[in-house]
Amino acid sequence: MKSTCKALLLWVGLGIMTSGAVWEMTPEDLGQYIEKKLRRNDQTLKLNEKIIHNDGAKFLANSPLLEHVTVLKIYKGAVGDEGVRALAQSPYLKNLRELSIENNQVTDVGARYLAESPVLGNLETLNLFNNQIGDAGAKALAESDTLSRLVELNLNYNTVGDAGALAILNSAKFTRLTRIGLAYNKLGKEGAQALDDFRLRQKIKSWSDTDSLENLEKSYIGDRGVLILLESPYIGQIKELNLSSNNLTDDAIVALANSPKVNQLKSLRLAGNYITDRGAEALANSKSLGNLKNLDLNFNYIGDEGAFALAKAEHLSQLEMLRLGQNRIGFEGARALDQSPYLKNLIYPIFGFY
Repeated sequence: MKSTCKALLLWVGLGIMTSGAVWEMTPEDLGQYIEKKLRRNDQTLKLNEKIIHNDGAKFLANSPLLEHVTVLKIYKGAVGDEGVRALAQSPYLKNLRELSIENNQVTDVGARYLAESPVLGNLETLNLFNNQIGDAGAKALAESDTLSRLVELNLNYNTVGDAGALAILNSAKFTRLTRIGLAYNKLGKEGAQALDDFRLRQKIKSWSDTDSLENLEKSYIGDRGVLILLESPYIGQIKELNLSSNNLTDDAIVALANSPKVNQLKSLRLAGNYITDRGAEALANSKSLGNLKNLDLNFNYIGDEGAFALAKAEHLSQLEMLRLGQNRIGFEGARALDQSPYLKNLIYPIFGFY
Protein backbone atom coordinates (compact mmCIF):
# COMPACT_ATOMS: atom_id res chain seq x y z
CA MET A 1 0.00 0.00 0.00
CA LYS A 2 2.80 2.42 0.90
CA SER A 3 4.62 1.73 -2.38
CA THR A 4 1.39 2.41 -4.29
CA CYS A 5 0.94 5.76 -2.52
CA LYS A 6 4.54 6.72 -3.25
CA ALA A 7 4.12 5.86 -6.91
CA LEU A 8 0.91 7.87 -7.05
CA LEU A 9 2.56 10.91 -5.45
CA LEU A 10 5.49 10.62 -7.85
CA TRP A 11 3.09 10.45 -10.81
CA VAL A 12 1.20 13.53 -9.59
CA GLY A 13 4.45 15.43 -9.05
CA LEU A 14 5.66 14.64 -12.51
CA GLY A 15 2.28 15.61 -13.93
CA ILE A 16 2.56 19.09 -12.45
CA MET A 17 5.80 19.64 -14.36
CA THR A 18 4.71 18.25 -17.72
CA SER A 19 4.41 20.50 -20.72
CA GLY A 20 1.30 22.69 -20.67
CA ALA A 21 0.51 22.01 -17.00
CA VAL A 22 0.43 24.69 -14.31
CA TRP A 23 3.79 24.80 -12.58
CA GLU A 24 4.49 26.91 -9.49
CA MET A 25 8.09 27.98 -10.02
CA THR A 26 10.60 29.33 -7.56
CA PRO A 27 13.19 31.82 -8.82
CA GLU A 28 15.72 28.96 -8.77
CA ASP A 29 13.43 26.78 -10.90
CA LEU A 30 12.83 29.73 -13.22
CA GLY A 31 16.52 30.40 -13.64
CA GLN A 32 17.22 26.83 -14.68
CA TYR A 33 14.19 26.79 -16.97
CA ILE A 34 14.99 29.98 -18.89
CA GLU A 35 18.65 29.06 -19.20
CA LYS A 36 17.62 25.82 -20.89
CA LYS A 37 15.06 27.57 -23.12
CA LEU A 38 17.34 30.39 -24.18
CA ARG A 39 20.14 28.01 -24.98
CA ARG A 40 17.98 26.78 -27.88
CA ASN A 41 16.72 30.21 -28.92
CA ASP A 42 18.05 33.31 -27.22
CA GLN A 43 15.45 35.59 -28.84
CA THR A 44 12.18 33.97 -27.75
CA LEU A 45 11.04 33.08 -24.26
CA LYS A 46 7.59 31.59 -23.61
CA LEU A 47 6.32 30.87 -20.11
CA ASN A 48 2.98 29.13 -20.49
CA GLU A 49 1.14 28.40 -17.24
CA LYS A 50 4.30 28.73 -15.21
CA ILE A 51 3.25 30.45 -11.98
CA ILE A 52 6.13 32.79 -11.30
CA HIS A 53 4.36 35.59 -9.36
CA ASN A 54 5.90 39.03 -9.13
CA ASP A 55 9.09 37.60 -7.60
CA GLY A 56 9.62 35.54 -10.73
CA ALA A 57 8.98 38.58 -12.91
CA LYS A 58 11.56 40.50 -10.89
CA PHE A 59 14.00 37.63 -11.39
CA LEU A 60 13.42 37.81 -15.15
CA ALA A 61 13.85 41.57 -15.13
CA ASN A 62 17.24 41.24 -13.45
CA SER A 63 18.53 38.41 -15.65
CA PRO A 64 21.21 39.26 -18.23
CA LEU A 65 20.09 36.12 -20.08
CA LEU A 66 17.20 38.16 -21.51
CA GLU A 67 19.29 40.86 -23.16
CA HIS A 68 18.83 39.32 -26.63
CA VAL A 69 15.16 38.38 -26.19
CA THR A 70 12.82 40.00 -28.72
CA VAL A 71 9.69 37.97 -27.87
CA LEU A 72 8.54 37.45 -24.29
CA LYS A 73 5.28 35.66 -23.55
CA ILE A 74 3.95 35.05 -20.05
CA TYR A 75 0.63 33.21 -19.93
CA LYS A 76 -1.11 32.63 -16.60
CA GLY A 77 1.98 33.53 -14.62
CA ALA A 78 0.25 35.52 -11.85
CA VAL A 79 2.80 38.30 -12.26
CA GLY A 80 0.33 41.07 -11.38
CA ASP A 81 1.05 44.79 -11.48
CA GLU A 82 4.27 44.58 -9.50
CA GLY A 83 5.65 41.95 -11.84
CA VAL A 84 4.78 44.16 -14.80
CA ARG A 85 6.50 47.07 -13.09
CA ALA A 86 9.72 45.07 -12.78
CA LEU A 87 9.62 44.00 -16.43
CA ALA A 88 8.87 47.54 -17.58
CA GLN A 89 12.00 48.77 -15.76
CA SER A 90 14.34 45.98 -16.85
CA PRO A 91 17.57 47.12 -18.50
CA TYR A 92 17.73 43.73 -20.25
CA LEU A 93 14.49 44.03 -22.22
CA LYS A 94 15.41 46.91 -24.50
CA ASN A 95 15.32 44.64 -27.54
CA LEU A 96 11.76 43.43 -27.00
CA ARG A 97 9.56 43.61 -30.09
CA GLU A 98 6.69 41.54 -28.74
CA LEU A 99 5.43 41.36 -25.16
CA SER A 100 2.53 39.14 -24.20
CA ILE A 101 1.19 39.19 -20.64
CA GLU A 102 -2.03 37.21 -20.94
CA ASN A 103 -4.25 36.37 -18.01
CA ASN A 104 -1.99 37.81 -15.31
CA GLN A 105 -4.31 39.97 -13.15
CA VAL A 106 -2.87 43.16 -14.59
CA THR A 107 -4.89 46.29 -13.76
CA ASP A 108 -4.78 49.94 -14.77
CA VAL A 109 -1.74 50.29 -12.53
CA GLY A 110 0.20 47.74 -14.54
CA ALA A 111 -0.90 49.34 -17.80
CA ARG A 112 0.51 52.64 -16.58
CA TYR A 113 3.82 50.98 -15.69
CA LEU A 114 4.05 49.74 -19.28
CA ALA A 115 3.09 53.15 -20.67
CA GLU A 116 5.77 54.89 -18.63
CA SER A 117 8.49 52.31 -19.25
CA PRO A 118 11.89 53.75 -20.17
CA VAL A 119 12.97 50.55 -21.95
CA LEU A 120 10.08 49.28 -24.10
CA GLY A 121 10.44 51.78 -26.92
CA ASN A 122 10.98 49.06 -29.54
CA LEU A 123 7.75 47.19 -28.82
CA GLU A 124 5.62 46.50 -31.89
CA THR A 125 3.17 44.01 -30.38
CA LEU A 126 1.62 44.28 -26.92
CA ASN A 127 -0.78 41.55 -25.86
CA LEU A 128 -2.71 42.17 -22.62
CA PHE A 129 -5.49 39.69 -23.27
CA ASN A 130 -7.79 38.76 -20.38
CA ASN A 131 -6.64 41.07 -17.61
CA GLN A 132 -8.41 43.76 -15.57
CA ILE A 133 -7.52 46.90 -17.51
CA GLY A 134 -10.16 49.61 -17.72
CA ASP A 135 -10.46 53.11 -19.11
CA ALA A 136 -7.66 54.59 -17.00
CA GLY A 137 -5.19 51.97 -18.17
CA ALA A 138 -6.30 52.31 -21.79
CA LYS A 139 -5.84 56.09 -21.62
CA ALA A 140 -2.37 55.66 -20.14
CA LEU A 141 -1.39 53.39 -23.02
CA ALA A 142 -2.89 55.81 -25.55
CA GLU A 143 -0.82 58.70 -24.17
CA SER A 144 2.46 56.79 -24.05
CA ASP A 145 5.46 58.08 -25.95
CA THR A 146 7.27 54.82 -25.23
CA LEU A 147 4.69 52.68 -27.03
CA SER A 148 4.42 54.82 -30.15
CA ARG A 149 5.93 52.06 -32.33
CA LEU A 150 3.10 49.64 -31.61
CA VAL A 151 1.56 47.96 -34.63
CA GLU A 152 -0.72 45.62 -32.67
CA LEU A 153 -2.44 46.06 -29.31
CA ASN A 154 -4.60 43.29 -27.87
CA LEU A 155 -6.94 44.31 -25.05
CA ASN A 156 -9.57 41.65 -25.61
CA TYR A 157 -11.34 40.46 -22.46
CA ASN A 158 -10.64 43.44 -20.23
CA THR A 159 -12.96 46.13 -18.80
CA VAL A 160 -12.36 49.00 -21.23
CA GLY A 161 -15.36 51.25 -21.90
CA ASP A 162 -16.07 53.93 -24.47
CA ALA A 163 -13.71 56.49 -22.92
CA GLY A 164 -10.74 54.14 -23.03
CA ALA A 165 -11.58 52.84 -26.48
CA LEU A 166 -11.87 56.35 -27.89
CA ALA A 167 -8.56 57.34 -26.30
CA ILE A 168 -6.79 54.45 -28.03
CA LEU A 169 -8.59 54.73 -31.36
CA ASN A 170 -7.98 58.48 -31.57
CA SER A 171 -4.49 58.46 -30.09
CA ALA A 172 -2.00 60.80 -31.74
CA LYS A 173 0.78 58.53 -30.47
CA PHE A 174 -0.41 55.34 -32.16
CA THR A 175 0.33 56.37 -35.73
CA ARG A 176 1.54 52.87 -36.70
CA LEU A 177 -1.23 50.88 -35.04
CA THR A 178 -3.09 48.66 -37.53
CA ARG A 179 -4.58 45.94 -35.30
CA ILE A 180 -6.53 46.61 -32.12
CA GLY A 181 -8.34 44.00 -30.05
CA LEU A 182 -11.20 45.32 -27.91
CA ALA A 183 -13.59 42.39 -27.97
CA TYR A 184 -15.44 41.44 -24.79
CA ASN A 185 -14.90 44.72 -23.01
CA LYS A 186 -17.52 47.25 -21.91
CA LEU A 187 -17.90 49.19 -25.12
CA GLY A 188 -21.14 51.07 -25.73
CA LYS A 189 -22.49 52.35 -29.02
CA GLU A 190 -19.93 55.14 -29.36
CA GLY A 191 -16.94 52.94 -28.68
CA ALA A 192 -18.20 50.17 -30.96
CA GLN A 193 -18.75 52.68 -33.78
CA ALA A 194 -15.26 54.11 -33.34
CA LEU A 195 -13.79 50.60 -33.50
CA ASP A 196 -15.74 49.84 -36.68
CA ASP A 197 -14.51 53.10 -38.18
CA PHE A 198 -10.92 52.21 -37.30
CA ARG A 199 -11.26 48.84 -39.02
CA LEU A 200 -12.76 50.48 -42.09
CA ARG A 201 -9.81 52.89 -42.25
CA GLN A 202 -7.43 49.95 -42.12
CA LYS A 203 -9.35 48.23 -44.92
CA ILE A 204 -9.25 51.35 -47.06
CA LYS A 205 -5.50 51.69 -46.52
CA SER A 206 -5.04 48.02 -47.39
CA TRP A 207 -7.09 48.43 -50.58
CA SER A 208 -5.00 51.45 -51.50
CA ASP A 209 -1.75 49.61 -50.80
CA THR A 210 -2.84 46.70 -53.01
CA ASP A 211 -4.14 48.92 -55.83
CA SER A 212 -7.68 47.62 -55.38
CA LEU A 213 -9.31 50.81 -54.12
CA GLU A 214 -10.79 51.57 -57.52
CA ASN A 215 -13.02 48.49 -57.44
CA LEU A 216 -14.99 48.12 -54.20
CA GLU A 217 -18.01 46.41 -55.74
CA LYS A 218 -19.80 44.23 -53.16
CA SER A 219 -17.50 45.35 -50.37
CA TYR A 220 -20.60 46.44 -48.40
CA ILE A 221 -18.95 49.42 -46.80
CA GLY A 222 -22.26 51.30 -46.51
CA ASP A 223 -22.73 55.03 -46.07
CA ARG A 224 -20.28 55.12 -43.17
CA GLY A 225 -17.60 53.56 -45.31
CA VAL A 226 -18.05 56.19 -48.01
CA LEU A 227 -17.70 58.98 -45.43
CA ILE A 228 -14.47 57.42 -44.14
CA LEU A 229 -13.23 56.91 -47.69
CA LEU A 230 -13.83 60.59 -48.41
CA GLU A 231 -11.85 61.54 -45.30
CA SER A 232 -8.88 59.45 -46.42
CA PRO A 233 -5.91 60.79 -48.39
CA TYR A 234 -6.34 58.04 -50.99
CA ILE A 235 -9.57 59.06 -52.69
CA GLY A 236 -7.94 61.96 -54.53
CA GLN A 237 -5.39 59.63 -56.12
CA ILE A 238 -7.76 57.49 -58.19
CA LYS A 239 -9.59 58.17 -61.44
CA GLU A 240 -12.07 55.29 -61.32
CA LEU A 241 -14.31 54.26 -58.44
CA ASN A 242 -16.69 51.32 -58.39
CA LEU A 243 -19.08 51.40 -55.42
CA SER A 244 -21.73 49.15 -56.93
CA SER A 245 -23.68 46.94 -54.51
CA ASN A 246 -22.52 48.57 -51.28
CA ASN A 247 -25.88 49.30 -49.63
CA LEU A 248 -25.45 53.01 -50.24
CA THR A 249 -28.25 55.51 -49.67
CA ASP A 250 -28.66 59.11 -50.78
CA ASP A 251 -26.66 60.28 -47.74
CA ALA A 252 -23.49 58.70 -49.10
CA ILE A 253 -24.13 60.02 -52.61
CA VAL A 254 -24.71 63.57 -51.36
CA ALA A 255 -21.44 63.43 -49.41
CA LEU A 256 -19.58 62.07 -52.41
CA ALA A 257 -21.06 64.63 -54.81
CA ASN A 258 -20.12 67.49 -52.47
CA SER A 259 -16.56 66.32 -51.85
CA PRO A 260 -13.77 68.27 -53.58
CA LYS A 261 -11.61 65.13 -53.42
CA VAL A 262 -13.46 63.40 -56.28
CA ASN A 263 -12.68 65.97 -58.95
CA GLN A 264 -10.21 63.59 -60.65
CA LEU A 265 -12.78 60.84 -61.20
CA LYS A 266 -13.46 59.84 -64.77
CA SER A 267 -15.59 56.79 -63.97
CA LEU A 268 -18.10 56.38 -61.14
CA ARG A 269 -20.10 53.18 -60.80
CA LEU A 270 -22.98 53.23 -58.31
CA ALA A 271 -25.19 50.42 -59.60
CA GLY A 272 -27.24 48.24 -57.28
CA ASN A 273 -27.63 50.63 -54.36
CA TYR A 274 -30.56 52.55 -52.83
CA ILE A 275 -30.16 55.85 -54.65
CA THR A 276 -33.31 57.88 -55.20
CA ASP A 277 -34.08 61.24 -56.83
CA ARG A 278 -32.27 63.04 -54.03
CA GLY A 279 -29.01 61.27 -54.80
CA ALA A 280 -29.41 61.81 -58.53
CA GLU A 281 -30.03 65.53 -57.94
CA ALA A 282 -26.87 65.73 -55.81
CA LEU A 283 -24.84 64.18 -58.63
CA ALA A 284 -26.46 66.52 -61.14
CA ASN A 285 -25.60 69.57 -59.05
CA SER A 286 -22.10 68.48 -58.09
CA LYS A 287 -19.27 70.92 -58.74
CA SER A 288 -16.69 68.16 -58.29
CA LEU A 289 -17.62 65.68 -61.03
CA GLY A 290 -16.80 67.77 -64.07
CA ASN A 291 -14.28 65.21 -65.38
CA LEU A 292 -16.66 62.23 -65.37
CA LYS A 293 -16.89 60.21 -68.58
CA ASN A 294 -18.78 57.25 -67.16
CA LEU A 295 -21.64 57.34 -64.62
CA ASP A 296 -23.37 54.05 -63.83
CA LEU A 297 -26.65 54.30 -61.89
CA ASN A 298 -28.26 51.05 -63.02
CA PHE A 299 -30.51 49.18 -60.57
CA ASN A 300 -31.40 52.00 -58.20
CA TYR A 301 -34.62 53.86 -57.28
CA ILE A 302 -34.33 57.01 -59.36
CA GLY A 303 -37.56 58.43 -60.77
CA ASP A 304 -38.52 61.21 -63.13
CA GLU A 305 -37.37 64.01 -60.82
CA GLY A 306 -33.87 62.55 -60.73
CA ALA A 307 -33.93 62.16 -64.51
CA PHE A 308 -34.99 65.79 -64.94
CA ALA A 309 -32.06 66.91 -62.76
CA LEU A 310 -29.56 64.82 -64.72
CA ALA A 311 -30.95 66.15 -68.01
CA LYS A 312 -30.28 69.71 -66.85
CA ALA A 313 -26.75 69.00 -65.53
CA GLU A 314 -24.56 71.19 -67.68
CA HIS A 315 -21.38 70.07 -65.96
CA LEU A 316 -22.09 66.46 -67.01
CA SER A 317 -21.95 67.35 -70.71
CA GLN A 318 -18.66 65.47 -71.07
CA LEU A 319 -20.34 62.15 -70.20
CA GLU A 320 -19.86 59.41 -72.77
CA MET A 321 -21.77 56.80 -70.78
CA LEU A 322 -24.78 57.29 -68.50
CA ARG A 323 -26.52 54.16 -67.28
CA LEU A 324 -29.99 54.36 -65.75
CA GLY A 325 -31.43 50.93 -66.47
CA GLN A 326 -33.83 49.33 -63.96
CA ASN A 327 -34.78 52.48 -62.09
CA ARG A 328 -38.21 54.12 -61.76
CA ILE A 329 -37.95 56.55 -64.61
CA GLY A 330 -41.14 56.96 -66.63
CA PHE A 331 -41.87 58.31 -70.07
CA GLU A 332 -41.44 61.98 -69.10
CA GLY A 333 -38.11 61.39 -67.44
CA ALA A 334 -36.87 59.33 -70.38
CA ARG A 335 -37.92 62.03 -72.82
CA ALA A 336 -36.11 64.71 -70.79
CA LEU A 337 -32.92 62.68 -70.93
CA ASP A 338 -33.31 62.05 -74.64
CA GLN A 339 -33.83 65.74 -75.37
CA SER A 340 -31.16 67.05 -72.99
CA PRO A 341 -28.82 69.54 -74.67
CA TYR A 342 -26.08 68.44 -72.25
CA LEU A 343 -26.08 64.67 -72.94
CA LYS A 344 -25.18 64.75 -76.61
CA ASN A 345 -21.80 63.03 -76.22
CA LEU A 346 -23.25 59.72 -75.00
CA ILE A 347 -21.91 56.77 -76.96
CA TYR A 348 -24.13 54.08 -75.44
CA PRO A 349 -27.88 53.92 -74.73
CA ILE A 350 -28.92 55.28 -71.32
CA PHE A 351 -31.19 52.34 -70.53
CA GLY A 352 -29.04 49.54 -71.88
CA PHE A 353 -27.24 46.87 -69.86
CA TYR A 354 -23.60 46.45 -70.78
